[in-house]
Amino acid sequence: MVLAATKNPVLGYVLIAVLLVFWAGVIIWGRRARTVCKVAVDRDSVVISLFGPARILSLRKQVVFPLDSVTSVRLTPNVFSEQGTFSRRIGSWTIPTFFKVGSFRGARDSGATFWACFTGETAVTFELTNNRYRWVVIDVDDPQATYDLLQRYGL
Repeated sequence: MVLAATKNPVLGYVLIAVLLVFWAGVIIWGRRARTVCKVAVDRDSVVISLFGPARILSLRKQVVFPLDSVTSVRLTPNVFSEQGTFSRRIGSWTIPTFFKVGSFRGARDSGATFWACFTGETAVTFELTNNRYRWVVIDVDDPQATYDLLQRYGL
């Protein structure tokens, strides 16, 4: 298909238009989605299930990490205003201050971060130690209920 697009420029423009419409649709879907992530505690691990556009863009169904690796959990309603410079990895997509989904390598010594945020208004940030990720930042339906759930387990 790409080879055909190089021989006929009209096909190339059509292909580009289709890709732009696809990405615009996924972004709009993510901004309007009611549920991006759900947090559950299963025995000794935290399971974050991804739904809809976050699942498609990050190329994973869930993120799991041990409960004892969580050092802090905090509500971060304006998370996009405090983000730093990050480099992307495969399966990561971002438009600064608009949405961010996937795995990112942090600036300087901050470590790897997983993001699943489309609005950033209902974000919860997990700080981890001895894990693949240093931070996990997600959008949830009810951040206070998620925070209270994790406080029951001593976090």
